[in-house]
Amino acid sequence: MKPGDKDKLNQCLDILDTTDLGLSMVWLWTWSTIKGLMKDEQYKFTKSEDEVWDMLSEAVTKGYGFSLEYGAEQNYEDITDWLIHNEIMIDLMFEDDDD
Repeated sequence: MKPGDKDKLNQCLDILDTTDLGLSMVWLWTWSTIKGLMKDEQYKFTKSEDEVWDMLSEAVTKGYGFSLEYGAEQNYEDITDWLIHNEIMIDLMFEDDDD
């Protein structure tokens, strides 16, 4: 870690503390994972970033959620499953060549 990292993390916490997100660190991790998947060439997103955010917000409002209780790998799997199940993201490894 660098000396300035503490200040940067404190700034992040200040921002997170102003959100209406109950478990803000879980949502930061979840959104970071989604943003990372959007950049991953193994996947193709069928929705824009704003549409993904809206769909995530709607799912959360209906009671759907993610957790870090079982670790980062399980969270990653849960997020990718949700994205694929809701046809937000396509895993190109399994995409049909005829498409």
